[in-house]
Amino acid sequence: MATTVGQQQLVAARAAFAEGDTQSLALLPLPLQHSWQRSRAAGVQPGQEPCYPPLQGNGLRLSHPEDRRLARCVQPELEQLWAAFGARGWTMFCANRQGMVIAQQAHGLEDAPLLRPIQVGRQLGEAEIGTTAPAVSLADDVPALVRGNEHYLQRFAPVFCLSEPLHDLDGQVCGAIDITGLGERDPALLQGYFRQAALASENRLLQTLTDVHVLAVQHDPRWLATPLQGLLAVQEDGQLRAANRVARRLLGLPRRGPLPLLTIDAVFADASAAQRRRLLQPGPAHRVRLGEGSAVYLQHLRAPRALRVRAVSPAPVQDAPLRDQQREAARRAARAAEGNLSLAARQLGISRTTLYKLLRD
Repeated sequence: MATTVGQQQLVAARAAFAEGDTQSLALLPLPLQHSWQRSRAAGVQPGQEPCYPPLQGNGLRLSHPEDRRLARCVQPELEQLWAAFGARGWTMFCANRQGMVIAQQAHGLEDAPLLRPIQVGRQLGEAEIGTTAPAVSLADDVPALVRGNEHYLQRFAPVFCLSEPLHDLDGQVCGAIDITGLGERDPALLQGYFRQAALASENRLLQTLTDVHVLAVQHDPRWLATPLQGLLAVQEDGQLRAANRVARRLLGLPRRGPLPLLTIDAVFADASAAQRRRLLQPGPAHRVRLGEGSAVYLQHLRAPRALRVRAVSPAPVQDAPLRDQQREAARRAARAAEGNLSLAARQLGISRTTLYKLLRD
C-alpha cells in the first residue's frame, strides 16, 4: 500500500509511541498525531483488538430527531456515492458528532470481519477503535485520510478510510461522511466527490427549515443549483436566520457559530434600492452589488412554506377517494425528496414499485 511514508516506518513509529516516544509521531500529519495522542489518552493500546460497543437501539431506529434529520439529508448522497464507488470490501457511512453511525451504504453480502461491525447505531470513536478518518474530521473539522499503518490500531493496517466533515446550521461540525474499505483508492478523486456530497447534504439540511425564505447566492451564476451555491435562510421580517458555509465565505460572515443579528438589507447594504426590493421576491437569478468591485448573483428559491400553502393551496377535499390521496402523497414525497424515489418510498413506508405505480397513475 503506497503512502507518503513507508509502512514499515509507521509500524516502527507505532511501537515506539506505545513505549512513550512522542518523537515518533513526526512521521504523521499533525491531525493524525493529535488523534494518536487522544487514542492513547483514552486507554487504547495499539496492539489490542477494536472494542466495539453494542448497537444503540439495535440499529433499527435512531432515537434523536437531529440524527434522523441528518440521516435523511445525507442518505441520497451516500446512495449516489455508492453507485459510483461502492463494491464488496467497502462501506460508506455518516457518523454523527459523537461518532455514532447514523446512515450507511454497504454490499448486501459483505462478510469482511473488519467491515461487518460498521452498522447504524454503532459508536466508532477514538475511545473505541483509535484513529480513523471520521474521528479526525469530527475532532478537527478537516477532510481526513488514514491509510494502512497510519491507523493507531495495528488491526486496521489493511484499511483505507477517507472522510469529509459536515456542518450544521450554525456552521459547527455535526458529523462526517466516510468511505472505508480494504485496499487502495485515489484519495484526490474521492475527496472531491465527498466534499461535493457534504455540501449537498448541508444544503438539504438548511432547506429543512420551513418558516423562512431560502435564497441562493454565488459569484458565478453557473454554480447556482449545484452543491457549490451559497444558501441563506431569511425570516419573514428580513432577519437572517442561517447560512451555509459557502454563503458565509462569500458574504464575509463568521465561519462558525450563530450568525450576528443582521437583516438581509444589511447584508446587501451596498445594493441599489431596486436590487434590495427584489431580494425576497420570486424570479430568475439577478445580480446584486456587494461592495466596491464585487457582486453576486442571487435567486429566491422558496418562500416560507406555511405562507405559500395558505396563498396557493386549494381548500382540502375531505372526501377524496383513497387512491387520489395516495397519489397526492406520493407526488409530495417525490418533490420533498427532490426526485430521489428510493428516499421517497422509504419515507412513505412503501416499495419503489408501488411508488412508481402511484406516480404513473
